[in-house]
Amino acid sequence: MYRRITHHVLRGLLLVLWLVPAAWAQRVAVSGQVVGEDGEPIPGVSVLVKGTSTGTITDIEGQYALNVADENTTLVFSFVGYLTREIPLNGQTRIDVSLESDVRALSEIVVVGYGTTKKSDLTGSVETIAPDNLIKKPAASVDQLLQGQAPGLQVITPSGEPGAGATIRIRGVSSLSGSNSPLVVVDGFPWGDAGNLKQINPDDIASIEVLKDASAAAIYGSRGANGVILITTRSGQAGKARISFNSLVSVSTLPSKLDVWRDPVQEAIISNEARQNSGLEPLYTGQNYLGTYYPTIAELRGLDPNRPAWPYRTDWAELVYRNPISQNYTLAADGGNEKTKYSISGNYYNEQGLAIKNGYEKLTGRVNLDQEVHKNVKVGVNLILTHTMRHGGGLSAGRSSIFPVYDTTGAYFRISPLDFGNPIAYANEVLNESKTIDVLGTTYLNWQITPWLQFRTQLSNKYGHSINDWYEPRDATYNGYQFEGFGTIDNWSGNELLNENYFTIDKHLSDQHYLNLVAGFTTQLSSSRGSRLEGHGFVNDNLRNENMNAAQEQIASNWLSRSVLESWIGRASYTYLDRYLVTFTARADGSSKFGANNKWAFFPSAAVAWKIHEEAFAKNLPALSEAKLRVSYGLTGNQGISPYQTLDRLGTGRYYLDGAFQVGYGPGIFDWDGYNKVWSGVPNESLRWETTKQFDIGLNVGLFNQRVTLTADYYYKHTEDLLRRSNITPSSGYDRIWVNDGVIDNQGIELGLNGQILNGPLEWTLGGNFTLNRNKVVSMGENEFVWNGSSIEMLRSPLNAFLIGQPYNAFYGYRTDGIIQTQEEGEAAGLSGDMAQPGEIKYVDLNEDGKVDDNDRTVIGNPNPDFIYTINTSLRYRNFDFSAQLYGVQGNDIFDFQKFSPSRQVQRWTPDNPTDAFPSVSSNRAYYGSDWFVTDGSFLRIQNLTLGYNVPLENVKALSNVRVYLSASNLYTFTKFHTGYDPEVQENGQNWGSYPRPRVFSLGLNFGL
Repeated sequence: MYRRITHHVLRGLLLVLWLVPAAWAQRVAVSGQVVGEDGEPIPGVSVLVKGTSTGTITDIEGQYALNVADENTTLVFSFVGYLTREIPLNGQTRIDVSLESDVRALSEIVVVGYGTTKKSDLTGSVETIAPDNLIKKPAASVDQLLQGQAPGLQVITPSGEPGAGATIRIRGVSSLSGSNSPLVVVDGFPWGDAGNLKQINPDDIASIEVLKDASAAAIYGSRGANGVILITTRSGQAGKARISFNSLVSVSTLPSKLDVWRDPVQEAIISNEARQNSGLEPLYTGQNYLGTYYPTIAELRGLDPNRPAWPYRTDWAELVYRNPISQNYTLAADGGNEKTKYSISGNYYNEQGLAIKNGYEKLTGRVNLDQEVHKNVKVGVNLILTHTMRHGGGLSAGRSSIFPVYDTTGAYFRISPLDFGNPIAYANEVLNESKTIDVLGTTYLNWQITPWLQFRTQLSNKYGHSINDWYEPRDATYNGYQFEGFGTIDNWSGNELLNENYFTIDKHLSDQHYLNLVAGFTTQLSSSRGSRLEGHGFVNDNLRNENMNAAQEQIASNWLSRSVLESWIGRASYTYLDRYLVTFTARADGSSKFGANNKWAFFPSAAVAWKIHEEAFAKNLPALSEAKLRVSYGLTGNQGISPYQTLDRLGTGRYYLDGAFQVGYGPGIFDWDGYNKVWSGVPNESLRWETTKQFDIGLNVGLFNQRVTLTADYYYKHTEDLLRRSNITPSSGYDRIWVNDGVIDNQGIELGLNGQILNGPLEWTLGGNFTLNRNKVVSMGENEFVWNGSSIEMLRSPLNAFLIGQPYNAFYGYRTDGIIQTQEEGEAAGLSGDMAQPGEIKYVDLNEDGKVDDNDRTVIGNPNPDFIYTINTSLRYRNFDFSAQLYGVQGNDIFDFQKFSPSRQVQRWTPDNPTDAFPSVSSNRAYYGSDWFVTDGSFLRIQNLTLGYNVPLENVKALSNVRVYLSASNLYTFTKFHTGYDPEVQENGQNWGSYPRPRVFSLGLNFGL
């Protein structure tokens, strides 16, 4: 039996070996070169045998070669930005092709809400960001890479910590208490607010569109007031399977030397002086204080004949920070035929932080499958899975340089029994970890009912889960010491389920009339829930938070939130003579978040555009390849508040009675505003949507066959019915209620200019963008002034405020007039006591009533920039390419809580140095929020430099492309801001000394098969 099977197998193998050469001998080898109109080779052109999946792509020299089964077949040559050509072989074995530029790539396809359109047919303000333009640097979130990529788009990245998100704004801020983040839509699925888009691998992105005006964003209704970012991921293309591998290895360093104590002698002198100025005894006199010996100044200098030189000179910055290595790898495959197309990718991302014990890892997998199940029916699925792991966090390097890390027994050194400021102890002993899992799936059915009528139904689901582990041992933190071990476990899960159904009519009614209609209905169900388990008092720290049941005190809490959004959508686009364009868009949204009186709202918009270059008089201007005037006006909304704000809510409270804690139930809920318990939960059934009315006028100009392009926009945004919490009379039993009152305005100018300076063996492009936005609080109901944020302990007051006629988040505090030089000067200024002493900050009696008090406070700064700008340039010569990006922010103010840092304390006021810039040092000075802390935050950063080389592959048929490149990010920042600190701070303009932004040097390798 076995011999018989073996005999048949051998016969089969011999038959196959005979047939394969015979079949191969019948195939025809075809080769050639593809060039552009200028004769330059075009790499990456798709060469496909028509009607099959057989094909290849051109190499760096534009060369291609493939084998075809029929010498009379037809080859299809296609590439983005060029007209597709079909060429019959007719027995030829050498086909050289010249492709013409597609100034219909003026007709490049652009993704818009619920459809696509030609770029030249856009009537709204839409910016396209090419994925190739995204900076190649370690970034856990796509959001961070969008900085400087489009006019009108502001991206703030105040922290360099791995896994940190970003603050994103489109055309300013439009809400005082609701969300100001744009909506992110991925492959047609609205994911939510931008800012931490960690689920998307940048290598998987095919296109990014930014919808800025009401005409473009109104199709998203109540979520479009802050603009929309559309992200489309890669999908498979018919033809030869393509396999690609991208790798990026990076080394990070501190961009500048931190402003911390490194000289023990100078530190001790300043400390002694500060205590003496405060009426206290100096410490560094060779005494023991709270169990710690404080050396003399002479001992620190090594000049005390009776004591040996002080052995410690601890540089905490050197111990806390490192030069970490980060890695990013992506393996992808895509391909298919005319019926089935696929795209698969996997990514591993590992970013180690500058701070020790701090890092972030991410695993991402994606599958995109499209299948034609019938000649006019397509189905598809897009699945993304992401798993992240973060550990550690920021650490302080500001500890005294005089004392060591460890004591003589090997334990962590403490300056006093309750000293828990050792950053090495904190990094090694405190548990700080989080893990997340995200599963995002979309499936669709597309039915081409007629050549001009299409129906699409799509079901999408986004599930996320996170768990945060925290534990503070009793010997590492004050919390741990106080509670004899302090641990928490936080769980969160969220789910978004969306069904969208819409029809599209796309029809040329005649040579002169074109019509596109979209109409449909969507339903979105959102839910999230969380729980927290907190434990105090553990027998020991061995198990940390893994045995919360062993805690002497256990506190559990949990919550659940659900909401529903239903919408009707519609859009009508009409084009006459391919010259005059009109678009009407509308969306009606119904949200469960709002009261019974206002659950539904209607958001319409209209836009017109005129293609001037299509007019007869413009045909006589050969330099003009495009000129289009756009005007739009429309309404969008904002529902960016939590559910249940319109309902009467029941809360719980813990109170101490009869020797034990009791739980009480009653109307209302409470939170904290910094120091005070605030009661809310009163219903407001009339709560309604915020509404933004926006006008936009724009101009698109292209010259010399689009070698020079200009985009210019002016916009005016008027947002009313602002959602915010208003104080109410205490006799009601509550402190605050959600209301609609207030108006905020934004207006601005956006410019984008790009030019291809040289086009030949040496290619040079130069471009940039400019954004100017002015915002103003117009009204807040009956209020003229409202604090924004909690009270700051150092200032005993909040800092940012909303004031009528002032910009969003203005600094509110005292004016100053230098430093007091004499007691008489201080008293004459209306100051008294310690505040009137020489060397103190001189606060201004603004209302001239003879005293400085709360009535003298005024606007002292504006954290919003005058404008932001980007300059980009790129060079290409043969196989080499170079690109550079500069990013700048001008005119914003920063409230610098780090202003009196060690290097500034050295420049302090003394009787011998009566400076007017810095006060005397003091151990107990009471600071007030004042313009003394306000500093110009303008900067210009060398954002990125990249040098690449495309390896020639004439003799390597297995590879389609190989590129090696070097990249440097955050190379240098030109600024007058505080040396040692980054001027890019959080949106409220406060600088507390955030996690340093690293300077990154990267080596990348990309290759394709």
